[in-house]
Amino acid sequence: MMLRRTNVFRSVLIVGLCLGLNVSAGEPEAKKTTKTASRTKTPAPRPVSPINDVAESLNAGRTPAAATIERIMDQAVRNIAARYNLNDVQTEITADMMRRGVYKFLRENEDEVWPVLRDLLKWRLRAPDDPEARRRIGKTARPLLEKAKAAILEANEQWRAILNEEQRRVHDFDLREMETTFRKIDERFSEWETGKKPHDEYLFPEPNLAGEPARPTRPKEGTLPVPQKEMFNPKHIFEAMVERFIKDYDLKEGQITAARSILEEYKIKADDFCTANKAAFAEVIAKQQDALRRRDMKAVKEAAAEHKKLLKPIYAMGEQMQTRLRGLLETAQIERYEARKKGTRPVRKKPAEKKSAGASNVGTSGETSSSAGS
Repeated sequence: MMLRRTNVFRSVLIVGLCLGLNVSAGEPEAKKTTKTASRTKTPAPRPVSPINDVAESLNAGRTPAAATIERIMDQAVRNIAARYNLNDVQTEITADMMRRGVYKFLRENEDEVWPVLRDLLKWRLRAPDDPEARRRIGKTARPLLEKAKAAILEANEQWRAILNEEQRRVHDFDLREMETTFRKIDERFSEWETGKKPHDEYLFPEPNLAGEPARPTRPKEGTLPVPQKEMFNPKHIFEAMVERFIKDYDLKEGQITAARSILEEYKIKADDFCTANKAAFAEVIAKQQDALRRRDMKAVKEAAAEHKKLLKPIYAMGEQMQTRLRGLLETAQIERYEARKKGTRPVRKKPAEKKSAGASNVGTSGETSSSAGS
């Protein structure tokens, strides 16, 4: 049976507020393929995660039980394992990191997490009809979202060390989607905070269905994959940045040529940097993997910080490239882009209300009973 895809991070504020790992939201694509010149590509499945027990507890004024949280985490780990085609060792490490991340986040933010989730589920992840409710939710949810974003992105940097090259391509895609989704959700909450009627009632943005990565090859059981190339390949990210820029600003033919020329320049710079620092990348990756095998989270964080420091010149290149790209724009293109950001999306049909009580079918805008974690 073909299942419909939904947005990466569709339910980030249901489960993802307390998850320290990326779990792309949605429902798995069953046997959907796209043709390429040389082979058939099967997209990595979009996972699902149960939230009904959480919603029911919150609706009844109770904090979800530890057993409920455990079930959600178990499902989330299965979702990650399916999307990334993890082997047994990768799955075990993922589960361990998730539990540490979830319980740490809950310990530090429990007083804020459950009230925000209760409100969001009550309004089915849409803007409340009541202006006061919009203001209250927007005001309390924005800082919590920022904390969740920081925790999730930090954990992703650490978790990435256990992935092979093909799995990292999926992760690159998901990281870009996470950044976009976090930004757009923050814009929604900011709008709610004013109390004014929002341009779009739905909290979560439409899914990006373009460029869905192929399903990775499953690594050999009982081992962590040894990266055959440098851990971080900025060329793919730079390419995605430029293609998104071209689309967002509807560049003209001459501008597109100039933009891709700038891209090639920075791809060469990035290649040179990665080649010159290949040994340093390999060393920090080995440190991360060894720390993850030993479940030494202090050492994991230290290695992740070292890796992030090593990548600073790449981040700077990306910022420089974006500045160069913005220099190509005409005033009218900037104005059109800003107007689209403030405009409305196509109207989506609301799901039919069911007579049965409870929290089923509350997970997402237009979703069925299952929702995904972060």
